[in-house]
Amino acid sequence: MSYDFNTLYKEDSPGFLGSVLRGILGSVTGMLVCILAMLLCWLCHTESFCNTLLLFVPLVIGWFYRLFHGRRSKTAAYVTVGICTILACALWGVLLALLPFVVSGTQLTADDWHRLWNMIWKLLLLCVGVGYMVFLFTRRNLLIYADWKRGPWHTAYTGGNGASYNLLPEKLPNKIPQACFAVHSRFSLGTGIIVEGNSFRWKHWIRKDHVCTVHDIAGVVLGPSNGCNVIYDKNYQILAKFAGSMEHADLLLSWLLYWNIPIDQAPDGWQPPVEDSSDPIPAESFVSQRQFTLRLKRSARIGFTGIGWLLLLLGLALFPLFDFSALTIIERWVFVILELALMVMGIVYLHIGKVCRVEIDGEQIRVASRFGRSATFSVREVSAVSRSIGWIVLYDREFKTLAKLDSYLENLNRLKEYLEFYGVKM
Repeated sequence: MSYDFNTLYKEDSPGFLGSVLRGILGSVTGMLVCILAMLLCWLCHTESFCNTLLLFVPLVIGWFYRLFHGRRSKTAAYVTVGICTILACALWGVLLALLPFVVSGTQLTADDWHRLWNMIWKLLLLCVGVGYMVFLFTRRNLLIYADWKRGPWHTAYTGGNGASYNLLPEKLPNKIPQACFAVHSRFSLGTGIIVEGNSFRWKHWIRKDHVCTVHDIAGVVLGPSNGCNVIYDKNYQILAKFAGSMEHADLLLSWLLYWNIPIDQAPDGWQPPVEDSSDPIPAESFVSQRQFTLRLKRSARIGFTGIGWLLLLLGLALFPLFDFSALTIIERWVFVILELALMVMGIVYLHIGKVCRVEIDGEQIRVASRFGRSATFSVREVSAVSRSIGWIVLYDREFKTLAKLDSYLENLNRLKEYLEFYGVKM
């Protein structure tokens, strides 16, 4: 029988609540696995690594507690995992003192046993203290499983990546969010949420995409600045996680308010979006604006040209500085490769200002990168836009990259108006 937490269950069913016996069995198994792992490290003469493994003992035992589906009770989980953690650290302290004598086969006298007992007592206190402290600091993952009704709140306080990872906006957009948009990290690829109409899809690098609708959502938990925000269902299962620092996170929060999803501790300044009563731009007046070309800004073109000429002049200036007759064959090859690299880079930088551009022709978009590579696609394929450091990334409906635009293009407002005419927010 599967005990996956992301499946349907009944709160009062024995299968979901687990049992104390399975929790004890899982914790003891985890304890033995930890001791064997540290013993193998000691036998491989990596004693320093053994002490590091003590920091992971509570996590491993807690993982086995969940794997064996122990009792979903905060008290039962704390007592079982805590006692097994202390026992694992205590047994390791005893083994650490006895192993040198066992391996060497030395006969112990009464004085040796007395000194050994003092050593064991000190190691016992040290290992037990370390294990107990680590358990206190790592118990949050165990709480997500045991205290399942507060699981989304526990997750919201542990899922962050820095002090400013989840800074929430003071105000949300007052217009109804567009039909399709994507929420993702500004600085790296990874977990993303794609919203389409009244449903959304939580994408992940490894796990299978999680698709659900607004009818599956029971509420949202807002985490602290170093945590994350959690969307959960009526069974307190986590449907998705996102952060305030992500691109279009404000649109997702506005979309949740639009569908009357309760948000725990939402700021007073957040209001549900309203219908946009402004008149749309007539399509006839926009036809003349659908053919234009965006080039790099003049300052950017001058900068790239200057770098190109500097590299070319630097390559030419190196010739009279070296005496080829005094160089070995290897040194000559290194010099030639360096000269070729400088010349090629200089030509590339001189070429960037001429080739890097975006051409708009009706619904067709042609993007030429800095290195001359071009991509042509329809504006109707664009579903989301992300602005990161140095780039503007266009995505399709599958959240795949269509093209990367240079952020130093001129007249970006014109491109913004063009995309917004087709319902894509930039």
